Amino acid sequence: MAIFLVLSGLALLILALVLFLRGRKDAPQGTPLPNGRGIMLLTFAGLILSLASQLPIFQ
Repeated sequence: MAIFLVLSGLALLILALVLFLRGRKDAPQGTPLPNGRGIMLLTFAGLILSLASQLPIFQ
């Protein structure tokens, strides 16, 4: 179960990174990213999943 949490968290973090890099490349300089809130939510969810694997319940 812990391996599944880590891998799904890692997949979400990689997806957030790809979206961030694509949005940064396409957006004009000085403007906010068009999908910034979604990237932030994906990053937060990925970190929570990855850290949840360290809970004693999943050991």
